[in-house]
Amino acid sequence: LREFPLVNARFDGKTLIRSSAVHLGIAVDLAHNGLVVPVIRDADGMTVAGLARALGRLVEQARAGHLGVAEMTGGTYSISNNGAFGTLFTTPIINAPQVAILSTDAIRLRPAVVSTDVGDMVVPRLMGMVGQSFDHRAFDGAYSAAFLSHLKTILEQRDWMQELA
Repeated sequence: LREFPLVNARFDGKTLIRSSAVHLGIAVDLAHNGLVVPVIRDADGMTVAGLARALGRLVEQARAGHLGVAEMTGGTYSISNNGAFGTLFTTPIINAPQVAILSTDAIRLRPAVVSTDVGDMVVPRLMGMVGQSFDHRAFDGAYSAAFLSHLKTILEQRDWMQELA
């Protein structure tokens, strides 16, 4: 989000305000009885393990009905993970006043073409879809695509084992 500041922004009336902080809103389903979006503050300064711990605490509080206003306000960007329900592709609604929201869907085995020494082959690979709903007043589709492409590169190339150690 730091590399794409227009994604990490909000509208204050008619003015676009970029945020220097990254406060991630995470959509939490309340057993099909509503949805809340608690916020992980300063998420960009956390490790994956730290994010997982913070998320676990917020989900537990949300499902117990113990979230306060402070835990549910101030988000700069939100994530909606419908993959737990087996979805292939969803289009979430932007959590105003934010200008964008990321959707993640189920990771499944899918056919992929892989180049080998003996030619191209179709092999099974685990793949998931991500998408982004965004407010065109903040940025256009090319900017959104560049953000998603950058996210794809990070997801595919980062050494996640070291990150989790």
